[in-house]
Amino acid sequence: MNHLPDEVGQLFCLEGCPTSTVPHGNGNVNDTFLLSCEKGGTVTRYTVQRINHEVFKDPEGLMVNFSRVTEHLGQKLSVEQTPRRSLRLIHSQDGRPFVQDSCGNYWRMMEYIDGGESAEIPESPRQAYQAAKAFGEFQAQLADLPGSPLLQTIPDFHNTRKRFNDFRRVVTEDPLGRTNEVRDLITFAIARESLADAINEENFPVRIVHNDTKLNNVLLDKKTGEGICVVDLDTVMPGCALHDFGDLVRTAACSAQEDEPDVNRIQFLPEIFEALVEGYLDATNCFLSPLEVDHLAIAPQVLTYELALRFLADHLEGDIYFKVKRPGHNLQRARAQFRLLASMEEHVSEMESIVAKFAMAVK
Repeated sequence: MNHLPDEVGQLFCLEGCPTSTVPHGNGNVNDTFLLSCEKGGTVTRYTVQRINHEVFKDPEGLMVNFSRVTEHLGQKLSVEQTPRRSLRLIHSQDGRPFVQDSCGNYWRMMEYIDGGESAEIPESPRQAYQAAKAFGEFQAQLADLPGSPLLQTIPDFHNTRKRFNDFRRVVTEDPLGRTNEVRDLITFAIARESLADAINEENFPVRIVHNDTKLNNVLLDKKTGEGICVVDLDTVMPGCALHDFGDLVRTAACSAQEDEPDVNRIQFLPEIFEALVEGYLDATNCFLSPLEVDHLAIAPQVLTYELALRFLADHLEGDIYFKVKRPGHNLQRARAQFRLLASMEEHVSEMESIVAKFAMAVK
């Protein structure tokens, strides 16, 4: 969807009259817009998102999660008197944290957080450190969320074994006759099947985690460079802390974006990985178990492998999950992720040494 329906803004409690709407961000699932309103010469901006209910089958339950998490974070941050922020929902005219338009689409609105910026690739180790620390603090702040467990918005989201089995099924069925063109990737993936079982959630503590810790899902202060807010909370649910760390490394400790078409430009960046480990452990050493720390080095490989499987399976099925901008986009994504995994494999010993160094430092 490339425009915000007029009716949507009218369903929320806005400060002023809408003056402009522009597409915002580059998410693969939801549609996001920046809405500007004016009242008495003052402009207020809002982030508006259409929740993809084909992906998130229970959008109303998702928004219960979203409300509980943002309210808890907001209370925590107000007590701490910190410059960090949390997303704040704008309620609908009838008091709900979302609206449903005449076409059945679900929408939410949040205050726009000014003064922050996100990055696709870190500009420096310090920026990587701040992002990792922000995600680690996010986990720490939600450790005491009261009430019943959060809804599993996407069951088995980071179940790598299931992702591998789904991939094998799609390869066998070959619905569009595309497997021959990607035989090299299929062979590469099958040879690394052991990664599908390297992190079994049943063996680790259940924590409230973000589950989509791409570097661009944390806002960094434009002036100080410090983390100010974690965004994109649709997949916040019970899970494994290692998945958050692994996915952050996947996107941040890479020399190119996740859909880079020239795989020769893709390589793992050990110096960025070191900054990520330091920042993450600075925020989480108070609660991570020794078993979780011991698996920090392999977590990035598992998450990179998992997403590569998903991209390739989606390509073979005709791009039915991830939004694509051009033909073969998911195939480019898959090739990029498999290339990153191969580069990580060349640095396994170094990754393990880095984790051991900072694990020792925080004991």
